[in-house]
Amino acid sequence: MFTTRAFLIAVFSLSTILFSVYSAEQKPSATTYVDLWVPVDESDWAIYMDAPAYHFALAKEYLQKGENAKAAAELKRGNSFVIFEKTRLAAASKQIEELSKNIAKSKDKDMKTFDEVTSTVEKVIDKKFAMVPVDVGETTVFEDAFKYHFDKAKLKLQENDAAGAAGEIKRGAAFLKLKAAQAGHVAKTDLDAAGNDLKDLASKVESGTVKDVKELDQGIKKAVSGLTKKKE
Repeated sequence: MFTTRAFLIAVFSLSTILFSVYSAEQKPSATTYVDLWVPVDESDWAIYMDAPAYHFALAKEYLQKGENAKAAAELKRGNSFVIFEKTRLAAASKQIEELSKNIAKSKDKDMKTFDEVTSTVEKVIDKKFAMVPVDVGETTVFEDAFKYHFDKAKLKLQENDAAGAAGEIKRGAAFLKLKAAQAGHVAKTDLDAAGNDLKDLASKVESGTVKDVKELDQGIKKAVSGLTKKKE
């Protein structure tokens, strides 16, 4: 016998189902496709792509000197870029999978999204597309790489290697800008200003205008202060 209580339970259950369906339809869609990628300067990206070779070469130098602990540390640092590159490619692959699923479920011909996704992924795989994934995996390669190279610059200046110090400043500047771009919270004007200041500093070091490590350290801190103090 269909009681009032049973009727109310049935109505409540149906209402719950309908509310759940409605709520699911109202939820905003997650960020996908090209929104994951942020364009960065190609010259900075070239330094990122060269990072594994840079650290592996340094590891070889240490190994030849019998400094195995330093060699291992450099290998590990170089490998962090290899791991992050794997993450980049995995993110690109995921976008294609999502595009495929959405196309299979829809009868619409969204050619704009199709072209955006496929062209972006093709460039990412080609490794020539200067793009940084946002919120995709670990980003430790951008967290301390600029500090690493700035410290190297100071050591080289102490060794009277002005050209080497200038090169390390330029590498540090590239990674600082990449970190800021990956975080997505620094204005382009601030990035350009910091980049120009560090470029000028590198020129002064190379020409011998800046010879003191303390002066170099002050120059670096002044150039990067506008970026490192910003929060998301």
